[in-house]
Amino acid sequence: MICVMQLASKKIYKLQKRHFAFIYFVLFVVFCLNVHLKFLDFCEFLMQDRYILKVLKNYEKSKNNKNYYVLHLAYKDVIIYTTTKQKINSNKISINFAAKNKLDFYDYLKARFYLPSYKIQEEKQEDEKALISYFKKQHSDKKMQEFYLALFFAKPISNELRTDVNYYGIAHLLAISGYHLGLIYSILFFTLMYFYKYLQKRFFPYRSIHLDLAIVIFIFLFFYFILIGQVASFFRSFVMAIVAFYFVLKSIKLLSFSHLFLCFMICISLNPSFLFNIGFFFSCLGVFYIFLFLHHFKFKSLLNALYFESFVFLAMIIPVLYFFPLISFQQFLAILITPLFVVFYPLVLFLHIINCGALFDGYLLKFLAFKMAGDYFHLEFKYFILYLILSFLAIFNKHLLIIISIINILCFIVLL
Repeated sequence: MICVMQLASKKIYKLQKRHFAFIYFVLFVVFCLNVHLKFLDFCEFLMQDRYILKVLKNYEKSKNNKNYYVLHLAYKDVIIYTTTKQKINSNKISINFAAKNKLDFYDYLKARFYLPSYKIQEEKQEDEKALISYFKKQHSDKKMQEFYLALFFAKPISNELRTDVNYYGIAHLLAISGYHLGLIYSILFFTLMYFYKYLQKRFFPYRSIHLDLAIVIFIFLFFYFILIGQVASFFRSFVMAIVAFYFVLKSIKLLSFSHLFLCFMICISLNPSFLFNIGFFFSCLGVFYIFLFLHHFKFKSLLNALYFESFVFLAMIIPVLYFFPLISFQQFLAILITPLFVVFYPLVLFLHIINCGALFDGYLLKFLAFKMAGDYFHLEFKYFILYLILSFLAIFNKHLLIIISIINILCFIVLL
């Protein structure tokens, strides 16, 4: 078997245009097939009278001095929002939806929509999976339960915790993505490496440790993907990791925008709803800015690494502001918190495995409660689009990277 490390010394080549043309044609066919399957799901949804659904989120809101409850319900891979005056205690309900005739396929394809409801009845509480329950029971504080269940199992979080996280600008650390996949891969690789080397020396010295462990780890990551569901950011990173591994095996140029675009197209073809998913958009855009920096610069010193971390943070300010218009000086701490997460994540994972997950709860609650000056900064759509165009033009001119950073810093100057 060919060792992955040996492949690094081979001549790197690019896929030819005819290869990409064939791949994209196949992906287009897959995309059309999945859109058709979504339409069949849509027709099936409309034909039903009563639904038994799982409650993903359940919180109280107030409007015009009237209280009501907002429910996020899961139907296959679709999230349905509805409201009720009735307090729901179970995580599973039976429900009827009104005004279904106003729902069109486009809304259904976006996988998130609102429908009014009636005749809501609580069903028997659905037990959580044993592993999720094991992690959850280690925390007495509800916010900490939300924090760690989101961190490890991509569970939805409350608006309060989302605001706390946005003040620090670290939503990308809580949402399971490529950063987490890389950490999980590294943890598993260095853990399994010692056992593999012991067996390799005695039974199969001719095999490649990098190739064999990669296959084992990807199988583990696939089951992890099944456990947490179709999380858009993790799905993108999982597909990208598999494509990257194949590129390494075939000595194909890895860090290229065509690689990113190919992974984007694969994800969209497999799940067309990702076209409308904000998390998927952020995930792809974050990787784009990483590739953009590496396209123009190389890591030659610690200063380059610091500028890389700062550039990726600054580059994402305006895209995030357009969807989540909270800006705070506190967000600059994300530049330091992001690299520290490399230590934090495996540490708290280990603590949860040994049933000591609540060790840092008190410190984390104080950390999340801390607030610096902040304000809501609403960005118009035209400026958002102009910024994205400028970002793509930066592929051809590295001086535009500096301009991108300066534009984002202007947002903090406005706040000041």
